Amino acid sequence: KGIKLEIIGDSNDYLGKGLSGGKIIAKISNEATFSPEENIIAGNACLYGATKGEVYLDGIAGERFCVRNSGALAVVLGTGVHGCEYMTGGQVVVLGDVGANFAAGMS
Repeated sequence: KGIKLEIIGDSNDYLGKGLSGGKIIAKISNEATFSPEENIIAGNACLYGATKGEVYLDGIAGERFCVRNSGALAVVLGTGVHGCEYMTGGQVVVLGDVGANFAAGMS
């Protein structure tokens, strides 16, 4: 259970930092004239240190997405460099491209 946060538009750095439950959904507006799989919807270091919860991003996340994730579920259309570094648990589904150094130090 927990809170559900639904964002229409983009978000800044650290979205969901330390997430310990609930659900975050960020999606583009129905009136958008651009393609979500080619545009950033969430800034850098999103879900840093998350332990539980769910995040769904209708676009690309910036650098260091899901670093030190130990239990959250995330679905995203792409990530910048250093995504999923040092993850020890949780699940991340990337439906598009990932940047360099993806999953470094994952255990």
